[in-house]
Amino acid sequence: MPSREHAERWPNLLATGGHPAVDMPPHVVEAAARAAGRAPYAPTRGLPALREAIAAEHGVDPGRNVLVTLGGMQALYLAARAFGARTVTHAPSFFFPQLVAAAGGSCRVARGWDDFGAAVDARTTLAIVNTPVNPTGYVFRPHDLDALAHAVASSACLVLSDEAYYGLVYDDLEHRSPASHPELAHRTLVVRSFSKTMAMAAWRVGYAVGPESAVDALARELQWQALAIDGVAQSAALAAMRGPRGWIDEAIAELGEMRAPAVAAAKATAVLRAEVPEAAAFVWAALDADEDEASDELARDFGITALPGRHFGARTPHLRIPFGGPREARETLLDRLASFGARRPGRHPSGSRS
Repeated sequence: MPSREHAERWPNLLATGGHPAVDMPPHVVEAAARAAGRAPYAPTRGLPALREAIAAEHGVDPGRNVLVTLGGMQALYLAARAFGARTVTHAPSFFFPQLVAAAGGSCRVARGWDDFGAAVDARTTLAIVNTPVNPTGYVFRPHDLDALAHAVASSACLVLSDEAYYGLVYDDLEHRSPASHPELAHRTLVVRSFSKTMAMAAWRVGYAVGPESAVDALARELQWQALAIDGVAQSAALAAMRGPRGWIDEAIAELGEMRAPAVAAAKATAVLRAEVPEAAAFVWAALDADEDEASDELARDFGITALPGRHFGARTPHLRIPFGGPREARETLLDRLASFGARRPGRHPSGSRS
């Protein structure tokens, strides 16, 4: 996985990330402790109480339409294993072509909805979309869902919607899932995670919600991979889901406030160009330079994670810079971006060009 490989290559990186970083509140810790006292041996599809809570949010049957997974990543991989023989996705977006290849399938990358529709044919088995989009932070609008429905209308493929950042949407924008579209609801598998919206990345709990046949296929894959997901982590996730959420609402609000300073710091380098993202916790910055060289420089000399855009299917040089994580790391990121900018030749310390 490109982000993991980057982190292993540069062990000096700041502890920034694409999600909130906050101490778990007492009710989550206590729930985990109680579960650890006599750890529940969860069914393959997940603890019934957690599936019920997830199903209630999606308006589906907990026994037929929900599967708890090892983070959202496992749900994506299981879907790619079961349905990814001939896949179509869009770019820039998450590492779907790499994921599908690892699962043994093939993946065509589309640029725009017209291209997406042209890529989907009668042999397509899976159409993957990503909203909010990682890395750009774009949030799908109604016209995007209409375009997706039109693109897959002539195919029987499953639609997989990666919605890991559905809870990190700002400026009163509304997250719209393909599962909410009348022409897509019956064929959409939604993948979400507790990693971003509940700051529980280390707990590794995610889930898939969708058609019974798709959930059955994923469950058959899961039972031979891991049998079931850790019951202690699931108990903690359930407590986070059902308990008070002021703690995570505050953390997400802080990320929203961090967007403008992070983008301003990037732009002040006189190298990076970016707009304030609508969702998630990344600066998606364009640059007129070699993105791999810039990525290496930022990591080596400043400890800044800046993953090259080619990993996300970008057509021009870009960097994805996360601005989530602990407050200290976020503040240090701004300072180090300023130091990176001050190093640029022909640039005055004030930030203006000579």
